Amino acid sequence: MEAFIQQWDLVVSGVDALGDEDFAAASALSGWTTADLVAHCARSGGALAHALIDASPTQTADTDAAGAAGAGRGEARAGDVGAANAVEYLGGVGGRAETIADTARSDAAGLSPSELRSLLRTAVAASRGALAAATTGQPGGPAAWDQVVTSPGGPVRLGDFVATRCVEGVVHGLDLGLAPDRDALRIVTRTLVDLLAARAPGRSVEVRVPPFAAAQVVEGPRHTRGTPPNVVEADPVAFVAVAAGRLDWSAALADGRLTASGERSDLRPYFPLL
Repeated sequence: MEAFIQQWDLVVSGVDALGDEDFAAASALSGWTTADLVAHCARSGGALAHALIDASPTQTADTDAAGAAGAGRGEARAGDVGAANAVEYLGGVGGRAETIADTARSDAAGLSPSELRSLLRTAVAASRGALAAATTGQPGGPAAWDQVVTSPGGPVRLGDFVATRCVEGVVHGLDLGLAPDRDALRIVTRTLVDLLAARAPGRSVEVRVPPFAAAQVVEGPRHTRGTPPNVVEADPVAFVAVAAGRLDWSAALADGRLTASGERSDLRPYFPLL
């Protein structure tokens, strides 16, 4: 919860600091103005409030009964039938890209910079309040984080949906030129490494994103001892940028933000993840 709050407060502050003229300028997203990006951030940052308002008591009760086993890293549990985890949710984002872009432009249309700043601020505050209300008296408990809520991508557990909101906050914060909150960056890095492992299952390449995550991916000979023959390593911000399609794999290699060694270490076919 704190990571979500800290990251989205950074985004709100960053947008508040923009000049009015910046909103009409092109953003880091191709075909999007900064105004479109801010409108999308308002929708993304406010999505938790809508999800919690729409949460089904029946879904919550069923999920509570299932217990907390498997929570936190997207493992399926009994009672979660039809509920996506964070990796599954993010895996479907690409298929909604055009709709997301159209919605952002529609949301931004006709709004002044002042109105867009207010829209974002209000949306994030609503999610902060809704999340606090949902977890009051039971911090980290299954009744709070394991309830199933309705999201733009379908039913998802609250804890997993919060992780996806951290992904949105960090990625779009980077789009706005903002250094991410450390805890949010940790959550996002681990989630995206998990998504890569789901997209490229196997044990032949070791992916390292110190100090937050590591995983073995890609089919092929399994490494068990000594120095791995195939290693990909990146700092967390560079990995997130490559995963989100903001930084090209080749460019990251060229400037040293990403290193890849071994004949199986070219992971370009799997990126971007989002």
